[in-house]
Amino acid sequence: MMLTILPIAILLIIIAIIVAIILKGKKLVSIKFTYWLLLVYTVVLALATIAVVFVMSDSQVVTEVSEESMRESRVKLEKQLSTGKVDEIDRKHLLKHSSFDYSRPTINLRMNGAVMPKLLIERKTVNDGAIDAYAYTGGLYINGMDFTDRLTAPTFQLSNDQFEIYPPAYDNGINLSMMKSEFTITQFTGEGSSFFDPIEHQVPIIYLRIPKNLVIEDEQELEYLLQYVKKSS
Repeated sequence: MMLTILPIAILLIIIAIIVAIILKGKKLVSIKFTYWLLLVYTVVLALATIAVVFVMSDSQVVTEVSEESMRESRVKLEKQLSTGKVDEIDRKHLLKHSSFDYSRPTINLRMNGAVMPKLLIERKTVNDGAIDAYAYTGGLYINGMDFTDRLTAPTFQLSNDQFEIYPPAYDNGINLSMMKSEFTITQFTGEGSSFFDPIEHQVPIIYLRIPKNLVIEDEQELEYLLQYVKKSS
């Protein structure tokens, strides 16, 4: 609301100053026009500073995460998945968990989308007639800030003997307001401008727990994406 009113307020102030100059005429001729511009600019900065308070009151404040913490978190997740220690994985990495009843001897796996996720498969010790599908993420970091909770999960679909994985629908944008190295301050302090660091994001990791003797058809088509889990004791 405040951001909607701000441009209108600035425009009204500028108009008021121009009208005042016209009405006063020669009386203000001796005053340099640059002084008026400086006054308008100062008022704009003051209004913008006040507006920040209202914007931040309705926004979610996200804390920064160090590059080392991001790297350690991803490495730990991949190690836990590759060794089948899913019970030890932090819940923040789990995007989705679905279970499907399945008693057929074979199944076809299909992954859709331009970017294929990594696929890990764990064979259970029994034929329990169920497929457990998990989607994990290494996180989403923008400029060192954690936005993992804004990620959407991929879709799992089982139809007859075909299990399909669809990529997430990235339709929920993230609006950011950076409160660091603002131009309104750095223009006076002489500090350099601050830009966004690269976005740190990896495709989801799909983890499937399948019955012991379930045969995956056309397995060779997934050889570059598929990895069997070797559980460690």
